[in-house]
Amino acid sequence: MQAKSAFTREAEYRRERDFGAKVGATFEFVAAQFRPLVKCLAYFVLPGALLGGIGLGLFMDNFLALMPKPGDQAANSARLAQSFATNTFFTGTSLLGIGLSVVGFLVAFLLLSGTVYGFVRVRMSTPPDEAVQPAQVWAFVWPRLGRVVGAWVVLSLVSVLGMSIVGGLLALLGPGFVVLMFFPLVWVAVCLTLYFPALWMEDGGILAALRRSFYLVKGKWWSSFGLYMIMALITGIINYVFIIPFYGLMVVRMLKIPGFDSEILSVAAMSIYALGWIFTAVLPLVAMLFQYFNLVERRDGVGLRLLVDSLGQTAAPQVSSATYRPDEEGEY
Repeated sequence: MQAKSAFTREAEYRRERDFGAKVGATFEFVAAQFRPLVKCLAYFVLPGALLGGIGLGLFMDNFLALMPKPGDQAANSARLAQSFATNTFFTGTSLLGIGLSVVGFLVAFLLLSGTVYGFVRVRMSTPPDEAVQPAQVWAFVWPRLGRVVGAWVVLSLVSVLGMSIVGGLLALLGPGFVVLMFFPLVWVAVCLTLYFPALWMEDGGILAALRRSFYLVKGKWWSSFGLYMIMALITGIINYVFIIPFYGLMVVRMLKIPGFDSEILSVAAMSIYALGWIFTAVLPLVAMLFQYFNLVERRDGVGLRLLVDSLGQTAAPQVSSATYRPDEEGEY
């Protein structure tokens, strides 16, 4: 039985792995580096996620206030239509909640990938017997944030341009064109799953990382697609646990049970969901990172060169037997 990796050396990351090994390595990495990784996430990602959760809670509280009463469909529909017609649904609290949630989740999502991938870069360059500290990760992430923002701007511009072209062709060719464009869009989306691993693990530019992601996925599209879908499914199942408090609050608000109409409860429920989102979103990021290392190793053999270079730099292992000693001849 193969021993679990501690993921404290660069060579432990840069390995060829089959599909099951990449899934297993994802959970092994999270388990082995759980405490220092969670500490970094708490420093850099938690504030934005909590801000987004608070904003989403403020918005959803207004939504829950309009929850229909059981068995009175006509009155419920009339009350909801009147709320939208008089703009009482979009109150100042709702608009504030929307603004806070957009800003909070945007900052959290931007720092999430940077924290995870920055942590790995620092971990690979840190001595195995030393723990990674948040200050080290931030010192690595901060100078590269501008490049990451630029990458998001490029992706946004490409997305807007692509949607404009698709919209124009859709108007000319009809709805059937959507089916033809679905598969090319999915293909591009899967190739982009390695964009940010390439951007953080290599010191190239924005466009260089974009070309690199397409180059690595070439010939390995199905394995990349399958890995991402499996990890997204696992993430969705785990993340469902954190949304249960909000669903429970929704039920009791529908039943008009006294004592559960406080705005604080909505904020608390969505904050729990935001916390769960942080930790579950780490899994697909780490999985695609191991896919990146796997494909880089297949094409470039970086990990193999690291192992060759490390030969002779460590002490030779001491071989001993529980039955015989070096000065014993044994039985013949």
